[in-house]
Amino acid sequence: MYFFTSPPYVVILLVAMASATNALRLPIEAVPLGHLARRAAPTNSSIPVATFQNLQYFVNITVGGQVYTTAIDTGSADMWIYANVSNTTTTTGSASLSYAIGNVEGNIVQAPLSFAGYNVPSQAFIEVQNVTGFTTNPRNEGYTALVGLGPPESSTVYSAFNTTVGLPMMNNIFRQNLTNENYITLLLPRAFDPDSNSTGVMTVSELVPGFEAVANQTKLPVSMLTAQEFTQQQQHWTTLTDANGVIGPNGQAINVMTNVTSAAGTGKLVAVFDSGYSLPQVPKAISDALYSGLPGAQLINVTGAGEIWEVPCTQEVNVTFVFGGQKIFVHPLDVTLPANASVATNSSSICYGAFQPIGANAASPYYDMILGMGFLRNAHILLDYGTFSMNTSTDQNDPFIQLLAITNATEAHNDFVNVRINNNGTVPMSKPSTTSAATPSFSPNPVYWSSVLVGLAVTILCL
Repeated sequence: MYFFTSPPYVVILLVAMASATNALRLPIEAVPLGHLARRAAPTNSSIPVATFQNLQYFVNITVGGQVYTTAIDTGSADMWIYANVSNTTTTTGSASLSYAIGNVEGNIVQAPLSFAGYNVPSQAFIEVQNVTGFTTNPRNEGYTALVGLGPPESSTVYSAFNTTVGLPMMNNIFRQNLTNENYITLLLPRAFDPDSNSTGVMTVSELVPGFEAVANQTKLPVSMLTAQEFTQQQQHWTTLTDANGVIGPNGQAINVMTNVTSAAGTGKLVAVFDSGYSLPQVPKAISDALYSGLPGAQLINVTGAGEIWEVPCTQEVNVTFVFGGQKIFVHPLDVTLPANASVATNSSSICYGAFQPIGANAASPYYDMILGMGFLRNAHILLDYGTFSMNTSTDQNDPFIQLLAITNATEAHNDFVNVRINNNGTVPMSKPSTTSAATPSFSPNPVYWSSVLVGLAVTILCL
């Protein structure tokens, strides 16, 4: 997990959850609001959740009777809440999650949890008492909790008990119906895009209407760590690209070699899908191929963030990734990001290359790149837990990943021209908060692009 922070100019509204069904669908709301014709509208019970300037995504989770704004992170497996949670039961465990620039620590407690109608009588999580070393306090970023959606074997809390007492949230939800298939899907919205929707969708054991084709795509096997490797690296949602699977702006495959021994000689790269990573981390050869040839481009070093390309905002850059024979085109609005994140147009003239050269804190001998939010906004993703469900259901197939390309290159080009060239992407500095008790508001304090919350090395869950 890696959160790239920026100036808060929005108020994010979160609506409380409604009635239960056997399958869960959560709309994920972008702020500022967009027009979204190409995305499916949520049905059944739903909850608006937020994207903070395309840099973080949230859902509401009720724990101990209190609703918490919670970041969703497929790159980790633990849940923590930075608050004094009501109705908790103490345990004998405690945990410290270490990050590249700080850490959180606290006692492991249990409390009743509700997630859009699914009720877990006793969910274990870390009740954080101490946060140290971060550039900004998570509370100042507008969220007080994080839930990991990654493979549960990597959970620090689960490791503390090694019994069902410490199961992550998704495993406890899967236990609600043992005959359901154990998968989630994510359809993330894009802020600042005139052709995108204000609402994305998260589902549990259910396909999103209009996007059922994801189930027909190639089942990409998860690259499993060996027992020896697991002692040095946490298990992720990891798979292989196709051979020559990264296509650059010139329409040709980018020449890059894998860093992973098991993939050597295949022409393929090992990729992690991580919804908690704002800026995708890629081999420097890929980043250089995308940005180095742009007029005025320069590679700079941002304190706390590492190397990043500084490029003109009006220069469109195209990149395509290939998985299972399917080409996934990345929207050019996701390939570069304005240096002033509160303005989506070229008014600042300076943008950053969103596909960042992978830094030392993120690099690993077990994967080549981390495809975070900038990639996932272009691919509807299905994550099937299979044996990751740890015998909590009858679905015990090998875990796999399916991707559905959702970005149309022609429409994306028109969006880019409209936003970056025609200056139609500026958004107001704030939106009024809603005072309804059912609609908690979200209003973080100012932080800036150079402030980077790096969620990389979690004590046992280190990348």
